[in-house]
Amino acid sequence: MPRNYSRQLPRLAHGPSAGFPRVYDIALETIAHGDGRIGLHGLRRFLAAYESVTTLNLGELWAIPIMLRLALIENVRRVALRVAAARVDRDLADRWSARMITAVNTDPKSLILVIADTARSNPPMSAPFVSEFARGLQRQGGALALALTWIEQRLAEDGLTTEQLVQVGNQVKSTDQVTIGNSIDSLRFLASMDWRSFVESLSVVERVLREDPAATYAGMDFATRNSYRLVIERIAQADGLAGWRLVLVTAIAVLATSQLAVALVNWLATLLV
Repeated sequence: MPRNYSRQLPRLAHGPSAGFPRVYDIALETIAHGDGRIGLHGLRRFLAAYESVTTLNLGELWAIPIMLRLALIENVRRVALRVAAARVDRDLADRWSARMITAVNTDPKSLILVIADTARSNPPMSAPFVSEFARGLQRQGGALALALTWIEQRLAEDGLTTEQLVQVGNQVKSTDQVTIGNSIDSLRFLASMDWRSFVESLSVVERVLREDPAATYAGMDFATRNSYRLVIERIAQADGLAGWRLVLVTAIAVLATSQLAVALVNWLATLLV
């Protein structure tokens, strides 16, 4: 994408994505809606629903592929950060449980001191920490019942139990695996997609120009059709929303005869040189 390309895209003025291109926020919502999975029909329906309220310009339609890629990469990054944070908590749980196991095996009386040290360190009562900590101690049998009692009491202060956090941790891990898998599959899908046909199918200008009864416009090659669409949108951008409506109304009226339609667009193109 050229450096100045994104600067020309309409940006949101309010909300969590304020200052970002509108089409990027659409990409984020699309991915969130499908948990990272993107399909052709679902993407068409999502964008069609959006355009039933606000029309996307041609530049935004062409930006959809890269915005979806950026949003998918951001999705993977978000999950990766969560996985990395969980790994840190699990490693911490392993260290404390290992110290307790060593204390029980070498000097059982010192276990209470290790538990006190653990409590003073104020470890995070996160699902990864609790799951790993409980799993490590439960493998040792009843010798570490005191440590398990301590963590149950600590969780009870927050109205939680070990079983609840273990279940939450398993659900998060499963969800993360699905999200990563969907995101990678979606990146492959985006690489194989025919974006020219996709953009044309969603372009308002394209739909208007294809109303040519003689199908002259439809018979043109893609590059020519795209140049016509760009001309109309450049006029719309110059004149604002009123100009956009005027161009569409004019195009619809003139498309009654295809020769006049071609002449009109060529004439408009000369005005913009």
